[in-house]
Amino acid sequence: MTATWNILKYPMLTLLVVVEFFIIASFSVTPVEHSLLMWLVTGIGFAMWDESLKEVEE
Repeated sequence: MTATWNILKYPMLTLLVVVEFFIIASFSVTPVEHSLLMWLVTGIGFAMWDESLKEVEE
């Protein structure tokens, strides 16, 4: 799983960010500020999840 995860990690993060942007942009008056905040939250959450996977595998 480690090799597969390392290959798919960044395309999955990119897809999540793009989908979040379109969802936020469709419901928000100021989509830029909200989407930047959500990108930050998503990136931090994704990094935390990735670190927890590394700990489990070791």
